[in-house]
Amino acid sequence: MCLYPIEREFTSRQAVEAIKLWLKEHNLHSSLYTTEDNLVATVELSSSTGSPLSSGSGKGSWAVTGAYFEAFEHMMLKHHFTSSHIEVVQLKDWLRSKNCHPQCLFGKTLTEYDNDLLKFSNYRSILSLEKYLVPETLVNPSYIETLQPNDAYCFLNKYTSNSGWASGSSFEETVLHGANEVVERHCLSELYKQYIGFSEYTGEFYRIIPPKELLQKYQLSLPNIDEVSFIMSTTLFDSYFCACVMPSTASPMAFRSSGVSYSEFHAIERALSELVQNIENYDDAELDCDLKVTEFLNKYDKLCQITDLSKLDRLPLMDFSNLKQDSMDFRDHYGSLLSSIKEKEYDLLVHTAFGQEKIWLTSTYIPGLERFNIIDKGKLVVPLGRK
Repeated sequence: MCLYPIEREFTSRQAVEAIKLWLKEHNLHSSLYTTEDNLVATVELSSSTGSPLSSGSGKGSWAVTGAYFEAFEHMMLKHHFTSSHIEVVQLKDWLRSKNCHPQCLFGKTLTEYDNDLLKFSNYRSILSLEKYLVPETLVNPSYIETLQPNDAYCFLNKYTSNSGWASGSSFEETVLHGANEVVERHCLSELYKQYIGFSEYTGEFYRIIPPKELLQKYQLSLPNIDEVSFIMSTTLFDSYFCACVMPSTASPMAFRSSGVSYSEFHAIERALSELVQNIENYDDAELDCDLKVTEFLNKYDKLCQITDLSKLDRLPLMDFSNLKQDSMDFRDHYGSLLSSIKEKEYDLLVHTAFGQEKIWLTSTYIPGLERFNIIDKGKLVVPLGRK
């Protein structure tokens, strides 16, 4: 089965064969597990001695491919990836230099901190080819601090995220997936900001009646699919954002998932398939995390609203029940991303951690996008910018 519109450059079979060959050449073993409907897959990687290295989960029609690439990504970040492009720079020197991107949301706040040393990763703009430095702790949760921790580091560390990291069969494929993920987190941040009243509702978010085709496809995986709220918007870069929210009987935190694509249909399917994935993978550890996050959010009058997101029915409703898949291919998606980033006068920064033939691992960073969504992980962060 193949997802259309496609956001991968090669077929599922070609992608999986390439990564399995790489694993074999490096004496690594993989175990694949799928749900009965094959809409959720898990891949576990282990060493030649059987020691577990990482696991990854995939969703939707490309579940197996996604699981292999996510397991590879997690393994590389946790065990093998040591950046050779780290620079240690004093904070004030970075802020004054051309290596600090002018759209960096963190710059204004960081001017208030002491001139301590920080580690930075090298990124390069796809549009201008200019080199920029991005604080390492901001873009790599697996990063281990070897310098003396300071206030600036502690501030940035609250916003750490693996959003933007992606592995795939080509450089362009990883950039598309990474960029879509970064935009997705920005849109979720904007939804949260408007939901709690931090910023005014601008009309960009609305509820939808989802496509009949997707309801039929996921009905067996999600019998109570009628309880799901589907929220959509058009993103800053003319792609489409969709969030799925469903009350949980196991946790005070509502289940939530989201996706971004240059196809409305695919954005909805990404969010819905991720919801199925989240429910399938939910366990005691996830529940414990939810309880801690709930305890944290409930300390604040506004933030506690993010717990169950129970008032989304206030949003206007649009009927997408007859929406069909379109015929956009990978090049259409990638071209749309680049042209829109350029047109909106933003930038697309990329750091390549690994690349050989049909296996790539990159981190994509778009300066100026919000990370307030991290609040639902129980971290006390504040919005840093506008849209």
